[in-house]
Amino acid sequence: MPDIHMEPILKGLLSGLAYGLLIGPLFFMNLRTTLSHGLRQGIALVAGAFTSDLILVFASWWGAAKLAAITQQGAFQTWFGIICGLMLFGFGLSAAWPKKNKFDKELGEKQPVPKKRYAYFQGFSVNMTNPSNWLFWLGVATAARAEAPDGSENYVRLFMITALIALFATDLSKALLAHQIGKHLKPGVPEKIVQLAGCILMIVSVWILIRVI
Repeated sequence: MPDIHMEPILKGLLSGLAYGLLIGPLFFMNLRTTLSHGLRQGIALVAGAFTSDLILVFASWWGAAKLAAITQQGAFQTWFGIICGLMLFGFGLSAAWPKKNKFDKELGEKQPVPKKRYAYFQGFSVNMTNPSNWLFWLGVATAARAEAPDGSENYVRLFMITALIALFATDLSKALLAHQIGKHLKPGVPEKIVQLAGCILMIVSVWILIRVI
């Protein structure tokens, strides 16, 4: 029998890593932001996503039944899907067709970098309006409570906190990896990758909108 304190940690770790390694909208936003504006902007985006995850963790922890009822409502999935789809389309459009001379380095002009709170808002809003993120944390909370011996709150706490930390570490690693890759790419290549990520974001947004409308 595994140690009662190690079991929820291991299961939470696997849950967070499994979800974090999925390639979703946040991955392409992370790639776009980090390559376009640098590592600090990428970290700000991840921090925004982490904040929304933290809110959902507490909501799932204390109100799993109510959260389940909300997420199963057709209106919730429709409106959240529309909001998420429209935001992703806007972010993707701005990356795929940047303003003229945005990436122009030949003139030697230093381009203004958006404030980090803008990247933070992007990460928070996209993560919070993604129904699959709600369902993930609801599933984690349900699984943790189902497996907790004698309804141990400590078991549930360890399970969910570990999953949260693992997911945050995975998202942060993506930003660090994108930053390292960007430093070794030839001039012009990061811009093309950003534009490709923007096109993918628009495709994902259209797919989300088609599903919910």
